[in-house]
Amino acid sequence: MLGETDRLYIPTNERDLRRIQRGGDELDRLVRGWSQRVIEILPSGLPTNADEVYLLSLFLAQQRRRNLQIDAFQPDTSLIATLRGYLPLPEHHASREEIEAVHRIVALQLDSDTDRAATVYCQDNSIPPGSEPAIDWRVAIRFMSQSIYSRVCRLDPSRIKNHPKRFELALVARELASDVSEKRQLMFSAFANARP
Repeated sequence: MLGETDRLYIPTNERDLRRIQRGGDELDRLVRGWSQRVIEILPSGLPTNADEVYLLSLFLAQQRRRNLQIDAFQPDTSLIATLRGYLPLPEHHASREEIEAVHRIVALQLDSDTDRAATVYCQDNSIPPGSEPAIDWRVAIRFMSQSIYSRVCRLDPSRIKNHPKRFELALVARELASDVSEKRQLMFSAFANARP
C-alpha cells in the first residue's frame, strides 16, 4: 500500500516548483473570490454572525475547488481545444500530477483555515471545539454551503441578482441560516461557561 508521501508530486526543478506555487496562489484567489461573490448575493439579515459567514465562505471555496478539480480531468471538447490539436499554439500543459499538486496545496490551506476559524471561535466562547454540539454547529454551516453551492455552481454570481434562482437561493439561505443559529444556541446552552 502506498504511503501518503508516495503519492506526492515532487517537482524536478525550481521552474516546475514555482509554476505549481503560482498555480496554487491563482487557484486560491479564484475560489476565495468566487466564494466571496456568492456571500455578497445572499439576502441581508440572515441570523448568522461574522464568524459563521467566514466559515461558510471557506466551505464554499472548498466546494468550488473540488468541482474545478473534477472539471480539470474531463475531456475538453471546446472549439479552442479542437484548434489546439491542429495549430501549434505555445502553451504549457500541466500534467495530472501537477494539477493534483496545485489542488492539494489549496485544499490543505482551506481545510487549515476552516479548522482554525472554528477552533478559535469555540475557544473564544469557552466551548470545546471537539464537542458534539460544536461539531453539529460546524456541520450545519457545511450543509448550508453545500445547499447554496448546488444552486449557484452553474451560474455567474455577478449575474444571479437578475436570475430567477435568486428567490430559491434566498429561501434556502434563510432556512439553513436559522438552522445554523439554532445549532449555535444549542452549543452555547450545552456549556455553562460559554459566552453567548
